[in-house]
Amino acid sequence: MFKKLKKHLENINYEIQFKKRYKSLDLQAYKIKNEKFEGKNLNIAFLSFDRGSFTTLNIIEPLKEYGNFHLFEFKTNPFDRKWYDRKNEENERMYEFVKSLKDKLDVIVCYLSGHTAKPEVLEKIKKFEIPMINLAFDDERKFASRKGKDGIRRGVKEICKYFDISVTTSKSAIKKYLVEGCNPLYSYLGVNDEIYIKKNIPKKYDVSFIGANYGVRGEYIEYLRKKGINVYTRGNGWKEGFASQEEIIDIFNASKIVLGFATVGKNDDIYIIKGRDFEAPMCGSFYITSYHDELNEWYEVGKEIETYSSKEELLEKIRYYLENEKKRENIAKKGYERCTNTYTSKYFFDTLFNKVGI
Repeated sequence: MFKKLKKHLENINYEIQFKKRYKSLDLQAYKIKNEKFEGKNLNIAFLSFDRGSFTTLNIIEPLKEYGNFHLFEFKTNPFDRKWYDRKNEENERMYEFVKSLKDKLDVIVCYLSGHTAKPEVLEKIKKFEIPMINLAFDDERKFASRKGKDGIRRGVKEICKYFDISVTTSKSAIKKYLVEGCNPLYSYLGVNDEIYIKKNIPKKYDVSFIGANYGVRGEYIEYLRKKGINVYTRGNGWKEGFASQEEIIDIFNASKIVLGFATVGKNDDIYIIKGRDFEAPMCGSFYITSYHDELNEWYEVGKEIETYSSKEELLEKIRYYLENEKKRENIAKKGYERCTNTYTSKYFFDTLFNKVGI
């Protein structure tokens, strides 16, 4: 409860500051508009704390296609208890990595936060005058966040000023970036359409969910099962265990309905755009997830994807779409077309590189 209250107080504080400086938010001025990149082969450095499947498949692999790709990774896991003993050393390694490449780099793409990056190190890197882009996909919940052991806030509040563009998937975060004097770009999550593909295989699962068992997920899925819905689950905390990336794509393709949850961790009142919102439809799957208004920025809800606002509504819609195959497949088809025509990693990075003028 205390964490929820702190989050709401942060939003209220930024809203007050925003209204003092701006009359209103013109969302379209900050929303990504796909452009085709016509530039040269690029030398790209990617600075990241994360090598999860989304980052590897939808960021690292697509970036390699632009030319010469240089990856920096921390040797110490930032979520290890010894991180703060090694943060200075790891950040100095990051600086030396960029310094060694500075004369040939065209752009630096980052996936960093105040927890992983030190402001003074980013300031030194900024002096190389290489365009810098930060991907801040969880900043609805972690824009400021609490202070770490080094006194630096764990979100992006204290580091966003060093980037030419901060990519956000949150409307509320746009106002926070503007208050901090930064340059936000409101965006979807680009998906690698060479990995997430439509296979046209038989549908053997009524409903599938892939992801860890936390927050409201277990409660909702147990409710569905008690009501007679067959839900196939994979991930940490489910008896079926983890799924490889190949298995995930096969499961999406083999599912009549792919289930998503838009809540964040234990914050059941905070909703964000998720990678699944684009990965599942990119596989041609019918996708249903928690309703929140930002989905309307990227989809025609009810025509390209479906949503629910309670477990009772979720049950009702699952039953309806299992019984109405043509309507279900029509929505899946339109969601697939929307993603493949608009939300690929290539469109995403093409636009970013145009934005920073390289």
